[in-house]
Amino acid sequence: MLASGCANRRSAPPEPLPAPAASAAPSAPAPASAPGAPVSTARNLDDYKREVALHIHRAAASQVYDGKPQALLRSVIVASLLVDGSGNLAGMRILRDNGDAETIAAVRESMRLAAPLPRPPRALLRSGRIEFSETWLFQDDAKFQLRTLADAWQQ
Repeated sequence: MLASGCANRRSAPPEPLPAPAASAAPSAPAPASAPGAPVSTARNLDDYKREVALHIHRAAASQVYDGKPQALLRSVIVASLLVDGSGNLAGMRILRDNGDAETIAAVRESMRLAAPLPRPPRALLRSGRIEFSETWLFQDDAKFQLRTLADAWQQ
């Protein structure tokens, strides 16, 4: 039901994040870790996904709907997120979508607004990174909820 109308996509390499716009004034080198990135208290991957989902919901609050998702969703988008040990989004690739450009753009915007993400616990890192998937559930008005949190509404 939730996935109806979505097209499977072949896995593609993670999309690089857009480079910052060039400015006329020289800038200082970027810090090694994301300043202000909250530190995760997660004990496992599910806990970390919940922390990230809450972080995204807070950052993009005006684009999030509350309550149970509508029966027939406008769009369901699944993305793979690659987060480094500092909470920076090192890569993102869309695994599944239905071709709705507005909702795909909203996924990217929600991740931009949420940067940096909570710093993952060292125990969850593999080669200094953690990769997991998240699902954005869009209603007709283009507001979304993340499946990790939407499941709580179902109980």
